[in-house]
Amino acid sequence: MQKPHAGKADYENAFRGFHFPMSRAAILNAGRDKGGVDREVAIVLSALPDRKFASMDDLKEAIRSVYRTKGVADPDLPI
Repeated sequence: MQKPHAGKADYENAFRGFHFPMSRAAILNAGRDKGGVDREVAIVLSALPDRKFASMDDLKEAIRSVYRTKGVADPDLPI
């Protein structure tokens, strides 16, 4: 993956209304129900591990891990 095109605002839009703890399935359903979620954000969320996320910080760190496994350098991470 090259530099991400999704930015912080795209993720903030996707995260609106999230209440933790939250499972991966609940995160994906919330994104689908909300609509208008950036395509890259949806792909990254679908690549999250299948577990419960305790907090927003926990979720953001998991998202960073997904980007890192795709070869994105830390300075280029959107969140």
